Amino acid sequence: MEGVRCLVECWADFGDLLSAKVISHGPDVILSTGTEHIFVFSGQERRVKTVLQFESPVTSLALSADQCSVYALCENNLLYWTRLSPESSSFSAEQGDDPALSVVSRDSVLVKDGNVLSFTVAEDILITVSLQESFWSFHLYELPRCSTRSPVFQKRAGFQVPAVTGLAQNDVDLQARTSSAPSLTCIYPNSSPKAHACKRHPRLDPLLFRLLFGVDASLINSPIILCGLPDGRLVFFPLLLPALISSRGEQKPQIRIFYSLEQPVAFIGTSVIGDQGPQCLVVIGQRGRILLIRANQRSSVGKAADCRFVEHIVPGPVVCACVDGEHLYYSTATNLFSLSLSKTLTPSSSSSSITAASEGDITRPGSAVCLNVCRVIALTEPSISPAGSVQLLAVSLSGRLLQVTLPQDSDKANVSRLASSQAGQKIKDLLAGIGNVWERATVEKQQLELKNNTLKRLNHVLNICHLLLSCQKNDQEVCDLQPPISCQGAAKWNTLLQKDSLVLTCILENQSSCVLDQGWTLCLQVQSSLSVSAGGSSRTYSFALMKLDCGQKAEVTLPLESDGDLFLPVQIHCSLVYTLQSLLNPEEYRQLSVSDTSLSRLLTHTGCICLALNTLTLDWLDALRIGDPTQNGDHIPKQISTWEATRILLSSRQIHTDEPVMPKAAPHTVAIHISSELLRDRLNLHDCSSTLLCISVLKWLLCGTLKTEGQEVVQSPVVCAKGPDRQAVRLLTKEVILSDFRSEGPLSVVEVQVESVSMSAVCGLHHAVLRRVQALLKDAAVKHEKPAELRGQRLCEAVRHMERLYKDLQDFRDPVDGVMKTRRTSESLFHLYLQLREKPLVIL
Repeated sequence: MEGVRCLVECWADFGDLLSAKVISHGPDVILSTGTEHIFVFSGQERRVKTVLQFESPVTSLALSADQCSVYALCENNLLYWTRLSPESSSFSAEQGDDPALSVVSRDSVLVKDGNVLSFTVAEDILITVSLQESFWSFHLYELPRCSTRSPVFQKRAGFQVPAVTGLAQNDVDLQARTSSAPSLTCIYPNSSPKAHACKRHPRLDPLLFRLLFGVDASLINSPIILCGLPDGRLVFFPLLLPALISSRGEQKPQIRIFYSLEQPVAFIGTSVIGDQGPQCLVVIGQRGRILLIRANQRSSVGKAADCRFVEHIVPGPVVCACVDGEHLYYSTATNLFSLSLSKTLTPSSSSSSITAASEGDITRPGSAVCLNVCRVIALTEPSISPAGSVQLLAVSLSGRLLQVTLPQDSDKANVSRLASSQAGQKIKDLLAGIGNVWERATVEKQQLELKNNTLKRLNHVLNICHLLLSCQKNDQEVCDLQPPISCQGAAKWNTLLQKDSLVLTCILENQSSCVLDQGWTLCLQVQSSLSVSAGGSSRTYSFALMKLDCGQKAEVTLPLESDGDLFLPVQIHCSLVYTLQSLLNPEEYRQLSVSDTSLSRLLTHTGCICLALNTLTLDWLDALRIGDPTQNGDHIPKQISTWEATRILLSSRQIHTDEPVMPKAAPHTVAIHISSELLRDRLNLHDCSSTLLCISVLKWLLCGTLKTEGQEVVQSPVVCAKGPDRQAVRLLTKEVILSDFRSEGPLSVVEVQVESVSMSAVCGLHHAVLRRVQALLKDAAVKHEKPAELRGQRLCEAVRHMERLYKDLQDFRDPVDGVMKTRRTSESLFHLYLQLREKPLVIL
């Protein structure tokens, strides 16, 4: 493809844009940047003079016929009218450098139809296009002459065209056909006196005008409203022609369809080819299809004049376009191109009637010239500089208002050498091109670095996910090995302001080869064993990780319920959470929000990745406050009841009461028998003595699943401590011999006793001991040995004991309705609970 160097001058910078509209207004420029503002920019002074502020972002704008006011269509589908400031064309220097701000209120709304998508103004008539259900509706409003207040219009006429939605081959085509706004253009015949006054509207040769739009419109010089619909159809209707009545009295529709481009229309205009005026109608689609319509003069053999429809293809997508004489200028948002229409249109050898090139006959022009101006999204109609060069006003995607000056010999690509007077201009052109390429390369480099950094972080996150998920999948095979990333806990008691509270210190250990950097969060969910309906609760604590390298540990502390509010056991579910928005730092996320809104919305709304680590359990054994054994280790301190404490207080004050003395509470005791052989084998204590075995068993019980405070003070088989309810408890382990348990001989077992005056402490500790023994029996490394031969008499006695207790339990039920009695029920049930454990079963 041929290429030339243009002189590019930057007039202003409005920041990054997504869309823009620009109109030349004498020496000034009216610019919409896709926001709520319209800027009136002075081309002579190179600064913004006036800012018009609307209620919603502006999508389209147009000048009135006398160019004293502007019409603006906003995203709220309201059409506004407002006057330009009187100084907009000749700004007074006395006003200073600050632009004048004009706020356009809702009082300036002309049309409140919420479906308006496009509009144009011609002959003091406002034409709007809207999509209503399955019809494209055209409405005409007659406007008064420009006045000092908002004009009052009258609705003049309306037309409808069925919308085509079933021709798209896929969802992408269907969305493109319905999402683009229609392209409206008013075309005058060149013979009309008003055509030369309305320079903003394109003109067409009278012969081609008559052949395309009919004799009636040509006779009265009525302008034609030509509309390119998003589905590619070209429809037109005369603006001033009255409605026609058929012989049957029916009104003939004025709107007609005369071609289909099969893609959304981006631009409609006319071109001057040769010296005979505007003899070519130019239509270009958003995907690069160009339609050229030209009239064939009457031939010498007497054949009537007709039209030629010729289609061409250029590389798309076409973002904006304009026509100047024989040249079509269009931008693909990547680069700006110039196409010579005189070279594209070749004389036809045949003089047939109206014909159009079929899909297979579409030709590709070979004369497109690259102008080396990047990222243009809006163009104005070309103008001629005093030196005779073509000048274009363009708006780039980066928000720059550019003046592009084309070289006068841009059509001649075979110039061998330059004159010395043009050397400086050529250098400036080359520097301007280098600046454009450098700007584009810088943006591409930043985007590439952003994507590479994001992919690196995402790959690192996926490696951690794969590592943890693989460990969870193979948990049964590698249960003896510690996971690469795990969380351990230690419980201890703290005293603050004379109030005791239990706190949990969790240690996150990273033994993997991956680094847990910013974006990862350690979540600890503390869940009570009670259900929610029974008063249980669940709380989640989150701790953000800054950076945890390989082999490092992170320690966090979280409070548990204080004193009696804690219902044990509780489970602590540990997990790692990563938010996808953390893949980008704040600066990168800001750039992505501007360049790729769909990806930024995906990162924001997708959420996070949650990876479960392990679950910790905190029970009564973990929550004990272990102290030194008392001198009399065989006895547990008695509990002083509330009644006893009240009676002692009254006696000290010499207040005598006749109430009987309440009995003192006796400690409760439960025991568990575990086979000594089982414990020696599972705890690797094969050659130790009986005393060392009992101490080791007690240390193992106090260790559990958490590293509990006070294990170092366990130096004897007796441990005195306080429970979470602040009641004293005692744990005792001793080895006993059961002589009548099995037929093979005596059986050595370790008896674990729990003593306390608190019922809740006895039950909680008994459950905690059984949970540890159950975990020991579930060990995958357990070897199934030959079961011991138990004596039948011992089993029969145990069965009879259980049957008797079951009968006592049945006696507590009311024989009438089967509901438990309320009086002394709790004491009786607990008495049965203790009897059930007087002769505990032996765990082999």
